[in-house]
Amino acid sequence: MMTNSHRVWSAVVALGLCAASAWGAEAPGVSLTNLAEQLPLEDLGKIPIEQVSTASRFTQKASEAPASVTIVTSDEIKQFGYRTLADILAGVNGLYVSGDRSYSYLGVRGFSRPADYNSRVLIMVDGHRINDNIFEGGYIGREFILDVDLIERVEIVRGPSSSLYGSSAFFAVVNVISKRAAAVKNVEVSAEAGSLGTVKGRVTVGGVCTNTGAEALLSGTRYRSRGAGRLYYPEFDTPENNNGIAALRDGERADQLFGSLRCRDLTASAAYVTRDKDIPTASWGTQFNDARYHTMDSHGYVDLKVDHKFDAQTELMVRGYYDEIRYGADYPLLVDEESGVAGLNRDDSVGRIVGGEVQVTRRWNQHTFTVGGELRRHLNQDLENFDLEPYHMDAQTVHDSYDGGLYAQDEIMLRTNLLLNVGLRYDYYESCGSTVNPRFGLIWGPWDQGTLKLLYGQAFRAPNVYEQYYPLGDNPPNDDLKPERIQTYEAIFEQHLTKNLRVSVAGYFYHIDDLISLDPDTLVFQNLNRVNTRGVEAEAEWRHANGVRTRLGYAVQRAEDADTGERLSNSPEQLAKFHLLVPLVPERVFTGLEILYTGQVNTLPDRATPHADSYWIANLTLLGQKLTPGLEWSVGLYDLLNSSYAFPAGAGNTQDVIYQDGRTLRVKVTYRF
Repeated sequence: MMTNSHRVWSAVVALGLCAASAWGAEAPGVSLTNLAEQLPLEDLGKIPIEQVSTASRFTQKASEAPASVTIVTSDEIKQFGYRTLADILAGVNGLYVSGDRSYSYLGVRGFSRPADYNSRVLIMVDGHRINDNIFEGGYIGREFILDVDLIERVEIVRGPSSSLYGSSAFFAVVNVISKRAAAVKNVEVSAEAGSLGTVKGRVTVGGVCTNTGAEALLSGTRYRSRGAGRLYYPEFDTPENNNGIAALRDGERADQLFGSLRCRDLTASAAYVTRDKDIPTASWGTQFNDARYHTMDSHGYVDLKVDHKFDAQTELMVRGYYDEIRYGADYPLLVDEESGVAGLNRDDSVGRIVGGEVQVTRRWNQHTFTVGGELRRHLNQDLENFDLEPYHMDAQTVHDSYDGGLYAQDEIMLRTNLLLNVGLRYDYYESCGSTVNPRFGLIWGPWDQGTLKLLYGQAFRAPNVYEQYYPLGDNPPNDDLKPERIQTYEAIFEQHLTKNLRVSVAGYFYHIDDLISLDPDTLVFQNLNRVNTRGVEAEAEWRHANGVRTRLGYAVQRAEDADTGERLSNSPEQLAKFHLLVPLVPERVFTGLEILYTGQVNTLPDRATPHADSYWIANLTLLGQKLTPGLEWSVGLYDLLNSSYAFPAGAGNTQDVIYQDGRTLRVKVTYRF
């Protein structure tokens, strides 16, 4: 009997054969690489030619990348009032973000386990891996390492990219590109205030040496928020628990530093973030409404990169880096039922990484070769949990390891309108052995301003230290965990119907084996599940010469257990995104409207509330710039209609769902000297 994956693969092969049979019918002169040259003169510049560097590890047109790619620019970040990386990603078609008042979690094409710390998405800043080396978490909230005001663009590459990036490039890669000093123009000061007692300030200094071309940027940010003053949780509605009201238990504090120095081929950068979050939900058996329950995250890195072009055909990149990651949490746990006294239990972890990578890109005839390798030495991967008074060590793992990978990719121009992208990577992890992951992409331009992509890929996620070595119950942890594996099949069609209108449609099928899950009976992580995910994403974008821009995206998707056919928790079957930008005063005053719809999602299987309801959110931003030299201001209303919506809670929560904040306001002023 033919399986679903065999059917999808047969369909992809059939499409590929159709494409191959049409080679001889290509329009003369139509080329993927010089499409703009074929347009009438009056249309030049009206169709934006987006470029991406993440999909293939070299700069290329997004239409030629072997993946479904979305790029969010710094202008869009301002025009739609995005406050965090989570806000940015929530507006991208096929992606969704949930949260539990502790962290924000990213879902991609129907997959997001509650409280999974985004370990199946690779998050990078300027190509530097941000996922930690203990939980493999890719954090996107206030604990993200870069202030959104310093983002030049965000490149979102859907699908597997382990053939280039190794572990965690499972469902997607998100590469955040930082601004250069020239974009800052000397000194930039920003201040904002908003609902929930929120204030934020930033100072950025940038300079460029006209003689040498050297440039430097230094920025510091401080964020403080009181959070929701009163949060009601009926699960704790007893007199001894303040009648279920968590009062002033939702505060958040974060500080960020970023600096970069560029001189010719050399780029040195450093970043640091520390974030402290009060937790109001009394998760993991803590005492309700206890002010001592909070989590602490910090991450810092130093990165040194040399990017040298020998000539127009050959480029060398060499990178070395050091990361230090810390996580801590204080849990007030009941230790004496008669007196009601709660003792303090603490999580403490530290991760340190030294790593390096080398890459060569060579263009020769109809080929673009990319070869490289990287090695990471994990100096520390340490976790411990202990009681403070009296001191008692409850669980501890002290670990170090190494991993490395070698990769090669060839982009071949088979014909002027046909590209073949082939990539392969070998990875070795000291903790779980070796793995090989390929990727194939056929990119065909059968018509003017149109592209058809047929893609196949494999990826993996290595089990992290927390899953392999940290004891959660009476049974020893499972250090024999195997990597999760995914196979993906995808077809993408992109077309400019007119000089102002672009449409795209993508269909995909994913199959996951050996998904790592926590066994609820033994509290040991096991390779328990197989998952199938399938769906279709469609998007239309229209731009007018007067600056009006609108974008509509819709995704229908299903992620299910491959053995039972049951839909996964926290997996909406429908997503819709609508964006409208209107210049009220050309180039000076803009209004941006964002409307996001998320369909109903299941909660965890053991919960009394079977699902979290579907919801709509509307965000409205008014942006003013160039009215007064150096001054920029914005006013943002988030959840304009004050919707009541909730996300499925994780395994550590008593609640079935966690409700979110309603309508909030932010006022922001930026001045450039």
